[in-house]
Amino acid sequence: MGTPRRKKARPAAVSPRRRPRACRDERSDQLHQALEAADIGLWDWDLRTDRLLMSANMKALLAIGAGDGDEPFGAFLKIVHPEDRARFSAALKKAVDQQASFDEEFRVERSDGAIRWMRVRGGVCLGPRGVPRRVMGSIHDKTERKYAFDALEERVRDRTRALVESNDRLRREIGIKTDLQRQMMEISEKEQRRIGQDLHDSLSQQLGGIVFMGQALVGRLKARGLDEAGDLEKLVAHLQNALTHTRDLARGLYPTRAKGGLVAALNELACSVGELFKVRITVESEPGLNSTDEAVIFHGYRIVQEAVNNALRHGQAGRIAVRLERRKGAVVLTIADNGTGFPEKPNRKGMGLNIMEYRAASIGASFRVERGRTRGAVVKCVFADPAAFGNRG
Repeated sequence: MGTPRRKKARPAAVSPRRRPRACRDERSDQLHQALEAADIGLWDWDLRTDRLLMSANMKALLAIGAGDGDEPFGAFLKIVHPEDRARFSAALKKAVDQQASFDEEFRVERSDGAIRWMRVRGGVCLGPRGVPRRVMGSIHDKTERKYAFDALEERVRDRTRALVESNDRLRREIGIKTDLQRQMMEISEKEQRRIGQDLHDSLSQQLGGIVFMGQALVGRLKARGLDEAGDLEKLVAHLQNALTHTRDLARGLYPTRAKGGLVAALNELACSVGELFKVRITVESEPGLNSTDEAVIFHGYRIVQEAVNNALRHGQAGRIAVRLERRKGAVVLTIADNGTGFPEKPNRKGMGLNIMEYRAASIGASFRVERGRTRGAVVKCVFADPAAFGNRG
């Protein structure tokens, strides 16, 4: 028989090290001290017994008498302000049903009538079969923070209200200013038209009659062989020049007399200014692109007139090109010159640019001034809705 096998001796069981009780108590004391310093209370709601275990700090926050901290949950709900009770209870029930966390606020009315705001956060703990067993969480007093936030919100509302009122006053002032500008513009245009019509119908006719009489007198003096005929002929020539300038002024002051729409008015402007200042001014328009709208003619004419005057007076331009064309569904009126260009910081205190911008806005166009690619300035009016431009040339 063989030697019997010896059973291996089992190693002696090593008992797990247990943390000394004094150490656990110290950690627990530290935790409670930290929670008290932060004014945070803890609670544990046992769903099986419907009992709520509250920490001492929680009972202090809610001004509940000291005790073992174990209260029926229904008794705790009675502490919640009546206006918040149904909402708070429904939030807890929803968290239990959905096994989710929650974060709610409610009010507490103390015996002295003071209202305190509490914030409760927590979550649902599940049992072995996944059935909700407990609801645990924290509570802290957020009254001071809420009142501070409410006060900040009130200041923000007051500031917002003041800004809205200020904006309303500003809009009213802008409206009044715009209306005054419109009235001044209308009065100015009306007066200019009256003067232009007087120049055309009265002074021009009188000068024309004087020129005709002078020419007839020059003929009779020449027939008699008198030397005074030459002097009178020079005088008649000066009168003829005065008549030409008077007619040009009349057309400038009363451009809508020109028949044929905007293009015809711009052509007349180009001819009169070109002859007067000895510069080349061209007007180009796409076939069928024109406007017979009186407002568009009048304000468009004035914008081009002001742009041409600026190019001549400030830019010393020798050539000016006026073009009317379609671009991407819009109508663009462009005035480009070969002068010294547009300053990077234009003088907005002058009335020229402001009036051109106002005229463009009054006929539904945007307005801008740019520097040319090589030199000179480019003035653009863009009609996004070209309803005033028909197909008549």
